[in-house]
Formats: sequence, C-alpha cells, structure tokens
Amino acid sequence: MRGGTTFASALVVLGSLVGAVAIAPTAVAGVPTAVVPVADGSSDIVVIGDTDAASKQSSGYRPPGPVAGTPRVELDAASSTVTLSVVDPTHGGTASVTVAWPMHLGTWWTDFNGPDPEQTVRLTRGAQSCTYTGGSLTVHRAEATATGQVSALSADITGSCSIGGGHFSSAQIRIGDPEPTRAVAVPRATPARISTGALVGTVVTHDVTVTNSGPKPWKVGTAAIASANGFTPRFAVVPGANLCTGVTLATGQSCTVQVSATAPNYMIDENLLIGGDASTLLVVPVRLEGYNPVEPPTAARAETGRLSATIAWDAPSVLPRTEYRVYDTTNGIRTLLATAPPSTTTVEVPVGGPRTLSVVSANGTFAESPEVDVDLPVVASEVVGNDWYGHSQSVATDAAAPRARKLTVERVDLDPSRTRWVTDAYSNVSVCAVATGACTPVPGTAATGAADLLRGTAWLPDGGIAFLRGDSEEQRTLWVVHTDGSGLRKVASLPSRSQVAAVPSGDEVVLRSLAGVERLERVRLSDGRVTPIPNTDWADDFTVSTQGLLVVERRKSPADTLGPRIHTVMKLDGSEGRTLNLPAGDNREVVFDRTGTRVAYARYTDWYQATMWVAGADGSGARQLSDASAGWLDLKWSASDTFAPTASVNVPAYTTRTATLTIGASDRDDASGSLRRQCRLDSATTWTDCGASLTLTGLAAGTHKLTARASDPSGRISAEVSRSWVVDASTPTAALAAPAAVQTTPTTTLTWTASDSGGSGLSTYDVRTRVASRSGVLGGYQYPASWQKRTTRSLGVTPTGGSQYCFSVRAHDKAGNAGAWSPDRCTSMPLDDRSMSASTGWSRGTSSAYLHGTWTRATRTASQLTVASVRGRHLAIVATTCATCGSIDVYHAGVKLGRVSLYSSTTKTRQVKWLPLQSVTRYGTVTIRTTGTRQVIMDGLAIAH
Repeated sequence: MRGGTTFASALVVLGSLVGAVAIAPTAVAGVPTAVVPVADGSSDIVVIGDTDAASKQSSGYRPPGPVAGTPRVELDAASSTVTLSVVDPTHGGTASVTVAWPMHLGTWWTDFNGPDPEQTVRLTRGAQSCTYTGGSLTVHRAEATATGQVSALSADITGSCSIGGGHFSSAQIRIGDPEPTRAVAVPRATPARISTGALVGTVVTHDVTVTNSGPKPWKVGTAAIASANGFTPRFAVVPGANLCTGVTLATGQSCTVQVSATAPNYMIDENLLIGGDASTLLVVPVRLEGYNPVEPPTAARAETGRLSATIAWDAPSVLPRTEYRVYDTTNGIRTLLATAPPSTTTVEVPVGGPRTLSVVSANGTFAESPEVDVDLPVVASEVVGNDWYGHSQSVATDAAAPRARKLTVERVDLDPSRTRWVTDAYSNVSVCAVATGACTPVPGTAATGAADLLRGTAWLPDGGIAFLRGDSEEQRTLWVVHTDGSGLRKVASLPSRSQVAAVPSGDEVVLRSLAGVERLERVRLSDGRVTPIPNTDWADDFTVSTQGLLVVERRKSPADTLGPRIHTVMKLDGSEGRTLNLPAGDNREVVFDRTGTRVAYARYTDWYQATMWVAGADGSGARQLSDASAGWLDLKWSASDTFAPTASVNVPAYTTRTATLTIGASDRDDASGSLRRQCRLDSATTWTDCGASLTLTGLAAGTHKLTARASDPSGRISAEVSRSWVVDASTPTAALAAPAAVQTTPTTTLTWTASDSGGSGLSTYDVRTRVASRSGVLGGYQYPASWQKRTTRSLGVTPTGGSQYCFSVRAHDKAGNAGAWSPDRCTSMPLDDRSMSASTGWSRGTSSAYLHGTWTRATRTASQLTVASVRGRHLAIVATTCATCGSIDVYHAGVKLGRVSLYSSTTKTRQVKWLPLQSVTRYGTVTIRTTGTRQVIMDGLAIAH
C-alpha cells in the first residue's frame, strides 16, 4: 500500500483441477490459447470490488459495484499469461484479471511495470482495462499439468487500478486451494443501480434486495448513503425498512434495505453503501433527477394508417430542452415509440389502432410534462395513391372524415403479408416496411445504365418480386428475384411491354403490350412463354384481383385523352367479360380489394386533378374518400387480413401402399399462390410442408389419417381437417374360364371369376389377347380399349376364321391395386369351308345348321379340299358325322397327319376332329382327301400352335 490509501478488495476464486505436478514447465512461444475448464465446487467464484467509502465520498465517480461469478480460465502460452474471467453484468461482457504464467512462489513489492512479466497484473472490465500499480503480488501455490495448463494457483494481489474513475485493488486467486478458510462472502444488490426521476417535492422510495452469492456466510453491517458530489446526501436509509444490518446471510440468502428521498430541482448522484465482514463493500449507485414542472404540448392529434400514424401537436409556449416523446399507453403499459427534436411538431410512429398514445415534452431523462393523450382508431383498410411525380399518399377507407396521409416511400405495391412495400422509385428494387417506411435495397437489382433502369415492380404471391428493366421500350426485359437478392433471374426479353401484375397462382404475370393493338398478355415465369389475352385490345390500363379477375380500362373515345372510360371485368383467359358500372365520368386506375367486394378508383376532372373513390364490386355505393386532389394513378389497397384460410383433404376411401392426396387451400382475401399447406400423417406431431398434391409411398396396410392445415402470409391458420382411408396392400386375383379349344359358333363369350382379400373390394377388369393367323405365329399382347376397365365378368368376342386366340384377364380393386394376369386360355376359330379350294367331286350348299351357314360335300374317292400357307402344329377339322359318312386323309406340307373317320350312329353337325399333335411346326398347304365313295360333309379347318 502506498500514500496511506485504503482500498476495497477484488477477489478471484477458482475450483481445483486434477492432474497437478509440482513444477510448472516453461511456456513455449507459438502455442495457441487454451481455455481451461474449471471444476465445479463451492469456491468457484470471482469477485472484483471497489474502493472504500472515504474515496467514494470525495472522488465524484459512480462506482459500478462488485462483480462475481463462476470463473473461466484462459491460458495463453505465447504471451506466458493466464486470464481469469467472470461475467460482468454492469459493464457488459466480462471482468477479468490477467497474470503471468507460469509463476514462482514468493512475494514481490513492485509498481508492476518492470521488465519481468511476472510483475504485471492487468484488469479488464467491459471494454476498458488498466494495469495494477503500487501493490504486491504474493504467490502461495503455482502448479501445472503435464501440458503446462493451470492445475493449482493460489495468489494475493494488492494495488491500484483505475477504469473510468473507478478504482480497484486486491485480487485473490484460488485454484485447487484446499483451505476452506480462504472462501469469502460475496454481497450483491438487486437492482445493482437505481436511476429514477421525479417532480420537485415528490417522495421517491426504492427497495434494494441484498444477497450473499459467495460460499462463506456474511454478517451485514451498517447501511448508509454517501454523496458522490461531496454534499449532504438527499437519500436516506429508512430505519424501519432496513432488514439487513446485523443479519448474517448464508450462501444464497437475501434481505432488503429501503432508501427514500424527496426530489429536489436538480440531479443528485449518491451511493448506498452496505458493509460487513465480507472482503468487499457493497455499493449501489443511486441517481435521482429532480425537476421543475415541464409545459406539455397541446392539441395533439393523429393522421392514422393501418400500421403507422403521423402524430402532430402544437408546441408549448416554452419549448422542451431535450425532445418530445410519444408513448404507447394502451392498457396502462407505457412504451416509448418515438422521439422528436424540440424544433418539430410531427413524428411518425409504427403502430396502428386501436391504441392510446401520449405525447410529452422532456427537459431531461425523467423531466417530462404531463401526458397529452391521442386515441388511434382502427384503420383496417386504406387506399394508396401514387401521383404523376412519384409521391404516395394513403387514405383510410372506413373513417368518418378521412384525411390523405403522406407516405415516405413512392410507387408502392403491398406484399402478401401486408407488412412491406416494394418500390422501384430508387435506383434499385427496394423493400420497405409499411409501419416505418424504412427501405432495404434488393441486392443485384441496382441499375447501371439505360438498359436496366427499373420500369415497374410487383409482388408475387410467394413473396418474390417480378420487375421490368429497360428505359426504352426496345430494351424491356422481365426479371424475378427474392427479397434477399437470391434467385435473380431474367425471365425473357419482352420489347414494348409495360406494367406488371401477378396472377393469383403466382406462376404467371400479366403485361401490357405497347405494340400493335396494345393487347394484354400472360407471361409464364418458368420459361417466358407469352399468351395473348383475347378481348383486351386497346387497353389503357389494367389490374388483376386476388380472385383472378382482370379489370381492363379503355377510353370511350380513343381520340380523347380526357373523358369517360369503360372498364371491363373478365377472367384471365379473356372470357366472361362484363362492364363495371361506375358513376359516369373520367374514372381510372380501378382496382379490387383483396376480398373482391370493393373497388377503388381515381376520378379525374382535369389534368393532374383527381380524387380517390371507393365503390362496391358492382360499382354501387360510390363515394369520395377525401378532398385531396392530385394526378392519382396506380392505386393500391392496403388492407388488414380479415379472413383465415380454409383447408381440405381429398383422398379415396381405399388406396394402395402408394397414395396421392389432394390438399386444398383457399382464402377469401389472399391469393391462392400465397397460401402454405402443412400436413401430418397418423400420429405424427410435427407439421411438414405438403403442397397442393401429396404422394405417400411405402404405406402399411390398414387405416391411415392425414391432417392438414393452411396458413396465409399474415400468419392466420385454418382449422385442422383430417381424412382417413384404408390402405389395401393385397392384389386381387382373376381366373379365366377355358373357352372351347375350337369355336363352332361365329361368336363366343369369355367369362371369369375374381376375388379380393385386401378389403377394398373388386372394381374393374382388363382383358388382353394375342393372335396367330393361319400363316403366322402368336404375336404380342393386344389391349383393345373396350376390353379395359370392364365392370362385368364377361366379354363377347367374334374371332376371325383360321386364327388362334389366347386370352388372359386381370382384376383391379377399389384401392387401385392391379392383380397379375391370369394364365392364357386359347381357342381357335376354324377356317370356313368356303375358304378352301375344292377339286372335282365336291358340291356346296347353305344351311343354318352349319358353322357360318355353309357346307361342302363329296361322294367320290380322292376328292380334295386344299388351303395354302398354313402354319401350325395341331390341326382339327370341323365336319358332319353320320351313319353313312366316310373318312378323310389330312396332309400338311406334304406330310400325312392321319385319317379321320366321320362315322357316327346319328347325324351330328359341327363336330371337331383333332389330328395328332405334331412334334414340329409345319408351314405349307393343307390337303383334305376323301378315301371312298361314302359322303363327306366339311365345315371348316381349325389351326393351333
């Protein structure tokens, strides 16, 4: 100690670390800083205190009070130091003590400024720091781990260190120190600082809670007030409310002290000092701003908007010295909204009604006038007009006597969330907060020359932006971008286009062509494809509504610049046009509100002279909003979100393991493309985005439930909707009844059976066939359209003569599962007898008793029927058998296949007689030859493969 000065103390106490060794190795330069973890223990605490009461009364500074907390150890081998830090809530950041490492045992009396780094101790508090001087450093213990980190350190430091007028001294460091007697009490106060104000003569009272946050009990001593200005203190400790003096506080225990003062007409700075047997003196700075009455402003009023308001007032006779302040006092809660310099009488505030605001004059931090109240009504809807010079004003649509209110931004369009403007009034696309008017440029959109000057912006339903570039019409291009500059993309070069408006789905924009008949066009944003809109020729202006209606404006007389206009409302494809019946006059800039129930428009009486009007969606009930007259154009609605969206789920009663569900979302005052859909499956608790269509795969068999909801850009959420369905994971089966191997009638009917075990039930059936002509082979499967998705279990077919047909069937269930195709069932339609060439000895006739109504008869030996170009392995004849019938020999490609007897005791027509199955397929002429004079009646030849 030097000069007889007495200091309060600062203490650093840390818990032990394991793995200590007796000798600290030499630090190695270049080794990076190591953060050493501190073991958890009751002594892990850091305290940094202040000077004593005598110094505080004479120095004039406001000390920050002690700081304590769990320490952090940072070892910097490169600089051979160790820093011990704790959180410092008063100054922000941390308070820390930096000493040399490694250290040697012993005591040094020093100024801490010598060449030996072991004699340097540095204190940091917040952003300021100082080096200890005029004290001592005593090291009781200094041990390191094998890697050179701190294992044990016990040291005492005294000295003087000044930061911002505050003096600090005496640090005690304890790492791995087993001596419990070195633990200390650590007093803390809540609040740590009192700053208040009051009108002259007002009694001010505050309670201070005192807590011992150290590991050692603390016996509280006297509590008193010391003036930092050297005057007799104005505050005093209230004797009956001092519950601390004489009390011993264990760790974590608290008590209270109350201080009170009568406000003077000046500022006082004092300190509540609480002593005791702790190593530090508890200091609570106390500031009281006493002031004389301040004259309030008068006639406070508001021009209100949906999300902001302009507050105006008349200045008092004596202007405030500091500023005007506007507070939100709704529901008794006082929140500062805005300030204004003494020289002005208006200020913008970012709030909408219903609210109560108060305006005050201020001569200091607490020296304020009485409050002058201003009531803000609800403004749910405004119409914003942009004039010929780019200035914008808004008018509330539902106020009794609305007044036009100037906006700080120009040429605006409102975003889907209703909270941001987009504008091209500057050298780039900018996004501006509706409440504050503060604008942020969109990266990448700044114009660098005439070719990319901005010529119109519009919000897209998904929150992106579409805009036109190009000063001249020939240079015009269409671009899209996200508000953060990402996704910047040129959609297309579109010379001679102007104006841009998004369609509700968000996948297209509408532009006006300046060439030819000046027709409107839809431009697809994905690829720039242009689609002209019919019935929009010679459009002067247009708007697109949230519901997808197009309002087209035309001059009644194209030769007149001023005069009546015609407004046609139609769908985006140009259909279903109707005339909007507004009051007669030069009405322009017609735009629907988001609900589609009202329109706003500008009514012109002369050049640059127009007022804003509103009417119903059919033009009825038109009324003027305000008497503000300007060259209004490009009107926009700025309306609050009134309606929540609705959601729907559409799913069949049954599906396969893969299910496609439709998620519907609609909103009465938001574009469809702006709505967000979210889904949950079965018992899931987390919502996931799901889009308009959701395909689920790998579903387990059984019942499932999908829950969906929709939200709009304003944050309104629909009611949850759920739909359940059953997953049928089993495929149905089908079996085709075998048709006759050879058909003996011109038509036949296929029949089949089917079953389904999955639960959804059978739905439809598909039939396929493959065909071999008399000279061909079985081809690929054919799927006639009329044979698919059949609802009955039968199918009539008319085969072609000489061909073989193989059929198979499969079943579908109501879930959409398709079963496997059944095995082929084959049949042959015989080649008619008339298709065979007859030699001498044959006669022919007709009769309904025969296939196709014809027969061929012989009664001579060696009469022949032949047919060329036959391919097959298995042949059959269709003939009549009787008691007087003979027999025939059958040859194929010169090879005799066999002899067929046609005898039977009774006469039978359309009898099928098979020849032996051949081991090979033959191709050539088939010859049928009689073997005697008994009659042979042939009906046809069947061919199989």
